[in-house]
This record gives sequence, C-alpha cells and structure tokens, in this order.
Amino acid sequence: MLKDRSRIERQLSMAQQQLSACETKLASDGITGKARGKNAVWRRLNADYRQLRRRLNAVAAIEAREADVVQRKAEKANAVEAVEA
Repeated sequence: MLKDRSRIERQLSMAQQQLSACETKLASDGITGKARGKNAVWRRLNADYRQLRRRLNAVAAIEAREADVVQRKAEKANAVEAVEA
C-alpha cells in the first residue's frame, strides 16, 4: 500500500502544480471565480486533482483498517498467551 500512497501523492502534487499554472494563466487573462468553470482545460485539471485526492483518502482509510486488523490480531495472540500461562 505504501507504493500506492507514494505514487498517488506524487501524482497529486503534479496535478496541483498543473492546476495552479492553469489558474495563473486564466487569472492573467482576466478569468477568475466561476468563469473558470467555463474553461474546459481548467475543469479537466480540477477533476483530475479532485479524483487523486479521493484516491488518497481511500488509501488512508484502507491503511487505517489494516492497522486495526494487525492490532486486533496482536491483542488476540496476547490473550491466548495469557490463558495458556
């Protein structure tokens, strides 16, 4: 899962840079606020950025779930050792 996290974080930073560059270009052209939503390039870059953020959140949820599983297994093993002793 760490490979996925690092890959997604790298892609997210690249997407953020591209989105920022596009926003800067649009701002220099006088397009700001809701008017950016009419620009197809900005919409695509924004969608890519939002999608990567959702993927990163999903990876974090999976990592938390896996950590809980490891913790429960350790607690169960400790309980079995305590009963045997």
